[in-house]
Amino acid sequence: MSYTIKVNPQDFIVEEIPNDLKRVENGKYTILKVVLTNWETNHFVTHLARYLGMSRKRITFAGTKDKRAITTQYFCINGSVNADQIRIKDCEVEESFYVDKPLNLGDLKGNRFEIRVSDSEMTVENAAKRIDEISRNKGFWNFFGIQRFGTIRYNTHKVGREIVKKGIENAVKEYLFDPEIDNEDFRVKLGENWDYASGLKNYPEHLQFERALMSELVSGKSYDQSFDSLPKSLRIMFIHAYQSYLFNKILNYRKELTENPFEIFSGDFISPVDEFYNIDEDKIILVNEFNIERMQDLAKAGKIAPLAPLIGTETKNQDGIPGDIIRRVMIEDDLKFSDFKIEEKNELSSKGNYRSIGFRPINFSTNGTDLLKFSLGRGIYATSLLDQVFKSD
Repeated sequence: MSYTIKVNPQDFIVEEIPNDLKRVENGKYTILKVVLTNWETNHFVTHLARYLGMSRKRITFAGTKDKRAITTQYFCINGSVNADQIRIKDCEVEESFYVDKPLNLGDLKGNRFEIRVSDSEMTVENAAKRIDEISRNKGFWNFFGIQRFGTIRYNTHKVGREIVKKGIENAVKEYLFDPEIDNEDFRVKLGENWDYASGLKNYPEHLQFERALMSELVSGKSYDQSFDSLPKSLRIMFIHAYQSYLFNKILNYRKELTENPFEIFSGDFISPVDEFYNIDEDKIILVNEFNIERMQDLAKAGKIAPLAPLIGTETKNQDGIPGDIIRRVMIEDDLKFSDFKIEEKNELSSKGNYRSIGFRPINFSTNGTDLLKFSLGRGIYATSLLDQVFKSD
C-alpha cells in the first residue's frame, strides 16, 4: 500500500513548538518567527545572512526542515535586526522579539503538522482509526525519516561515514558525486576525472555548496581546507545523518524481535518522557533483573521509553539483547566508539546521545477526507508515522 504527500508545499505544513522563549526589551539576540514556502533550512540561512550582510555564523535555528513544505520556524540572530525591512521571496516574518539567550539546534518541544494525503487505498478515516489502534496497543517505531539522509540525493550518511572513518577526500567526493545514485551529466563527468575547474563550469548555479567547495579546491586548497567552506551546521549534519543511519539499523534489528517499540529488555537504558515523548537526558536509568517488571509497567503507562544510542565517543556498552544488537551494527560497519573523535576536525566530533525507540502522536485529528493533523516531539518524523500507517502490511 502506498500514499502521496507533498504534491504541493501547501500539502505539508509544519509549525515549530518552541521551548519557552523569555522575551526582553533590549536583548542581545533577535528572534524571527518566519513562515517559509519551499525553503530548505540551511539554504535559507545562507540567503538570509547574505541579505542582512552578516556572517552566517551569527544565525542559529532550533530545527531543520525540508524544502517542499510550508514551515513556521524560529531563527536567532546575534544582534539587532529590523525585521520590517526583510524582503525575501516566499518568506514572511510573522513576528520578531528580543531574548538574552541564543537559540540552538534542538531547542524545541516539538512540531505541529497538517498533512494532506492522496493516492492511497486507505481512507483518511481508516488511517485515523489505525493511528489510534497502534497508539493504544504498542506505539510507533521512532525511525529517522528518509529526508534525514538528503532532500534529493539520499547520501548524507555516506558522507558522514567517510568523515568518521577519517577520509575527508572521500567525503568530499561522495558529496559531489555518488555513482550509486547520481545520473546528472555534470556529476557523472566530474566523477570520471575529478577535474574541479570543469566541474565548477558545469555545476548549476543553484548548487551553492558544491560550487563553493570546488572553488576552494580549484584555488589550490586541500580537501580538508575546502571541506570547511561548507556551513558548519551542514558538516555536523553529515555526522548526525550517519548516527541516524546506525540508529535505524538498531531499530530494524530490534523490530525482528518484537512488534512493540516500548517493550523493555534487560540491559536497556530508559528515560522518563514528556507528553511529546521527548526524553530527559539527565534521568537515564539502566534496566536490570531487579527493576525490569516495574519499568515494563511504566512503559505500558507511557511514562518512560526504552532508548537506543546515537553512537558516539561516550556511548556506553550494554548487556543483554540491546548490547548484542549494538555490537552487531558496530561490527557490520567496522566501527568503534572512538571513531567519532575527529582529531583533525574536532568541531565534528560527537559524544553521542540517546533517543527514544518509540513514540506516539498527540492532538490527532482529521477533516475526514484527506487531511491529518497531529503533533510530534522534537526530532520525530511525520513521514515515519505515515509510513507505518499507510505502508504496513
